[in-house]
Amino acid sequence: MITKKTLLAAMLAAPATLAIAAPAQAQVAGIAYANPTSVVASSKAFGAANQQISTTYKAAFDQMQQRRQQLDTELKPLVAQLDSNKDGKVSEEEAKAAQTAKNPAVEKIRTAQTNAQNDMGRLSNPAARAELFAIESVLRQYEAAQLRVVNARKISVVLSPEVFMYAPDSANISQAITAEIDKTTPTVSIQPPANWQPSRETLAIQQQIAQAAQIQAYQQAAQQQGGAAPAAAPAAATGTQPKPAEPR
Repeated sequence: MITKKTLLAAMLAAPATLAIAAPAQAQVAGIAYANPTSVVASSKAFGAANQQISTTYKAAFDQMQQRRQQLDTELKPLVAQLDSNKDGKVSEEEAKAAQTAKNPAVEKIRTAQTNAQNDMGRLSNPAARAELFAIESVLRQYEAAQLRVVNARKISVVLSPEVFMYAPDSANISQAITAEIDKTTPTVSIQPPANWQPSRETLAIQQQIAQAAQIQAYQQAAQQQGGAAPAAAPAAATGTQPKPAEPR
C-alpha cells in the first residue's frame, strides 16, 4: 500500500525509474492514477534519447566539465577570504558578515558564478533542446497509450497522483502506459526542426526530471559521506543562485 507522501518520495528518489511497480490487477472501483513525468522518464525512447544526446553532445559536456573546474579554481581563493574561522567552509554568519563589511570577494564570487552560469547555459542549450524534443515526442504517444490501458483494464476514471490521499499499488497505471509506449515507440528523434518550440508541459516535465536527478545525486553524495549532508556550495554561502540543471 502507498500514500501520497510515499508515492512522491519514491518518484523523487529514483528519476531513472520513476514508475512505481504496479501489479496487473483490476483498479479499485474503476479509478486509477498516472503520472506523465513518470511515464516519460521510464520509457525506452527517453532512455535511448539520453544515450544519444550523451554521445552527440559529448564535446559540449566535456567543455562544461572544464568550465566547472575553472570556476572551482577561481572560487577557491575567494571563498577562503570569507572563511574567517578557517574551518574549510563558509557559514551563513560568515557570509552575512562579509556582505555587511562589503568584502570585495563577495561580488567577485557572484560575478564569477554569473559568468559561469552564462557559459554553461550556452554550452548546454543544444542538448537541453534535444532532450525537450525527445520528451515531447514521447508525450505525443501518451494519450493513445493511456486509452489502450483504460480499455484493457476497464477503467472509468484516471486522475493525477496528487489527488489521492490513499491508493493501493494496483491503482497506479503509469508503468502500464509506459509499456504501451515502449511497444509502439521504442525510439524518438532528438533533432527538432529549426522553428520548433517546446510546450509548457514539456518544459515542466523536463524540470521535474532534472529536479529528481538532482535530489538523487544529493542523496548519493550524502551516503558517500557517511550520511552527512554535502558541504554547502559557495553559491549558497554567498546568497547567489545555483546554475540550472543540465540534461543528463
